[in-house]
Amino acid sequence: MTGAFKIAVLCNNRMAFPALQALQAAGRLCALGVPDNNMEVIDFCTLLSRQSGIPLFLMTKESCTDRIKEIMNTGAHTVFTMTFPWKISSEILTLYPGTFYNFHYGLLPEMRGADPVFETIRSRSGQSGITVHAIDRFIDKGAIILKKNIAVTQDMTHGALCTHLSWLGANLLNELLNLLQNKFQGTEQHEGEARYYHKPGISDVCISWEKNDAETIEALARACNPWNKGAYTQWNGWNIRVLEATPIQNIEHTAGLPGTILYLNKENGLIVKCNQNSHLRLDIVYTEEGFMSGHRLSAFGLREGEKFLNL
Repeated sequence: MTGAFKIAVLCNNRMAFPALQALQAAGRLCALGVPDNNMEVIDFCTLLSRQSGIPLFLMTKESCTDRIKEIMNTGAHTVFTMTFPWKISSEILTLYPGTFYNFHYGLLPEMRGADPVFETIRSRSGQSGITVHAIDRFIDKGAIILKKNIAVTQDMTHGALCTHLSWLGANLLNELLNLLQNKFQGTEQHEGEARYYHKPGISDVCISWEKNDAETIEALARACNPWNKGAYTQWNGWNIRVLEATPIQNIEHTAGLPGTILYLNKENGLIVKCNQNSHLRLDIVYTEEGFMSGHRLSAFGLREGEKFLNL
């Protein structure tokens, strides 16, 4: 990367960190904007700011437009948003046309929404990636400047995929900046392929043993690991979250309804019956008492033959 093409970044998640470091090392980064309540990102960006002299702007939803105007006075030619929580106002888009581009950590238009990583893993999609698109007045609908795919393996957690995407965000910068400096306008999204997914709510992270088979529940657990400390189930009013699980074949004892605990011992682990006569071993769980192997729930009174609640 050569020349004086300067970039400001508005970010709210650790996925931006490798790209920030790459831009700073290349002499491209001229300003940082971070919501004032995200201490993890503030701590990282404060250190980067102190080391480099790059100004850091702390923002609220109410002050966002004014702070962006200040950021534009730092000499920024382009502004990247990376998991930024607030819309760029129409006032700003009018004042600085063709300036704002969003890093969407998912594939567009088929994975619109606040957390495409969650939906990618929950749905067992084999592909994810980053879509960089122009920001307009609509969410996730701007022209696509660059789209890069990566494979999603069957053992990836939400956290692991976020890490892979964060490095992809740094690695695509050279190609992206060349496109922007050459005034590439992007390609319009195909609305017929568009799907929008809301930010995961409580119903999205709860396990239904009756409705879902073992592979579906295992994927849900990975989609909730680590940000939600797993997918929820419940026994006797006690909240239990499943972080890691394994579908199990060839179970001898299969009596009982979905949710029934078929095995609970150190040799076999904690094995639960799921929909379609499938079976899942709960390898790692979380409760208020801590993280533990599934079979250790026996110490709290859980026994074979008992049943988890369908949530």
